[in-house]
Amino acid sequence: MNYESKILDYMKKNSDTITIEEVKELNIPSVIMTRLIGKNLVERVKPGLYVLKNSWGDEYFNLIYKNSYAVYSHLTALYFNDLCERVPMEYDITVKRNYGGVLRKNENVKLYYVSDENYDVGLIMIKSPQGKVVKCYDVERCLCDLIKCKDKIYLEYLKYAFKEYYKVQKNDVKKLYEYAKKLNVYGKVKEFMEVFL
Repeated sequence: MNYESKILDYMKKNSDTITIEEVKELNIPSVIMTRLIGKNLVERVKPGLYVLKNSWGDEYFNLIYKNSYAVYSHLTALYFNDLCERVPMEYDITVKRNYGGVLRKNENVKLYYVSDENYDVGLIMIKSPQGKVVKCYDVERCLCDLIKCKDKIYLEYLKYAFKEYYKVQKNDVKKLYEYAKKLNVYGKVKEFMEVFL
């Protein structure tokens, strides 16, 4: 199999996407990507990120590629964790307080800022709905974050998420309460949980 075929085959199995890092891992010269672009088979989405021509690739992966501190959170993370009934209209992303990157200029991104101390609380790697692995907060962290800013979101999302969480996690709320203490929303989380217990 030649280099071009190897890349195209890899991309088809990888949500129509490849990064320059993955090209190097495959021991393929990066000039091959330039050739594939010239043949109109591949498009460059941003520096170091490529998708098959006429493909979106994985929009969630593409958005945070090279934004090492970007974590999907709030409603977007609930959606990834199957606790949201609808696909969110915006991308909810949490970053560290000192973040100054390009996501601030994206009108489809709702940024939340967090201290270094709380950044890692509930951080997981998860497959996006389109198949690539991205950083995301776990369910318990999302519930705490949503309670923290519930006046800014629709209350029905929070109610639905708690009902579904209770159905699945019934007897295991220890982690939720631990996160709630760390994130200073213990009282509010306890109130919500009492409604569903």
